[in-house]
Amino acid sequence: MSIADWGWDQAFESNAQATMCEGYGIRRVIGQGRGLYVLTDGDSTRQAVLSGAFSYRAALPSDYPVTGDFVACREEGEAWVIEALLPRRSLLSRKAAGEKEERQALAANVDTVFLAFALDGGRGFLSRLLERLLILVNDSGAAPAILLNKADLAENPGQYIEEAEAAAPGVPIFLVSARTGQGLEQLRSHLEPGKTYSFLGKSGVGKSSLINALFGKDIMKTSEIRDQDKRGRHTTSSRDLFLLPGGALLMDNPGLREAALWADERSVDESFPEISALAAECRFRDCGHSGEPGCAVQEALVDGRLDYRRYESYLEYRREARYHQMMSNGNAQRVERIRWKAISKSIRNMAKGRDDPVPRDSAE
Repeated sequence: MSIADWGWDQAFESNAQATMCEGYGIRRVIGQGRGLYVLTDGDSTRQAVLSGAFSYRAALPSDYPVTGDFVACREEGEAWVIEALLPRRSLLSRKAAGEKEERQALAANVDTVFLAFALDGGRGFLSRLLERLLILVNDSGAAPAILLNKADLAENPGQYIEEAEAAAPGVPIFLVSARTGQGLEQLRSHLEPGKTYSFLGKSGVGKSSLINALFGKDIMKTSEIRDQDKRGRHTTSSRDLFLLPGGALLMDNPGLREAALWADERSVDESFPEISALAAECRFRDCGHSGEPGCAVQEALVDGRLDYRRYESYLEYRREARYHQMMSNGNAQRVERIRWKAISKSIRNMAKGRDDPVPRDSAE
């Protein structure tokens, strides 16, 4: 095997030319946790750490590698040391928990993200959550798809398909059951060798069971669902990348407790194509769709062509995206000053011939 079996292609090669240094090797991050990374070059798999120079340059959490990233490494005895993060094709992320306006990177270089839901009653399927996750995927650069799992437990699966189509127009939908095997062959036929796929959803929707079913054996731990509220425990606590027998690459993600947006307004528009199409017909290019004259969106609301709940969701997500973008822009300027201050200190110390590391100012 080689790194090509893990998704490396000519497009990555071309984009990495400016980053690579002689003597470095290309590896892919297939697991991470507590400051250590699990990397592979196709032939072998090892743990790796970040070099001191890398840590000096990294100022934000999203500057660090995540599962799916390609990195440039050097060998230090039997260990690999990560020296550089290679350009990303896509980055799935959300706003980090808490009050700080920071991006939390979830997965990198994913081609398609499957938004996973369960049809076993309770809160396994929520149209609003589907809308939010779709915005995150559209902002990432990956393609979205929808997995409606536990179809064998649904009294009327067609109802859920209709709701999913309304919340995510034009997005492919797969009706599956990890327990009975329903729809798995159709799903397998969608997975291409060398492409990277990720499952994203709440805990208890059956992501780990689906991975086991696609592998044909148990490689992921699963848990029972509580009958009273149909909730599952977070059996997946890390993000790991697996190579399926057919050559596709599949990544599981821990169950999401929240999906705070880290996206721009363009991604919101892309996730509401029916409203974006109407907006193109508005009299004014900067129409806010909230009462301006000649607003095609308002006209569609009046004559019933546009669902009012979708319209309210659209405005809410645009406000949220605009607010986080405004806050993060100010934070980014502050962090950039911290980053260059750390780099300048490192350069000055090297010029003085000092070997001791320079404490890096915290970006907290």
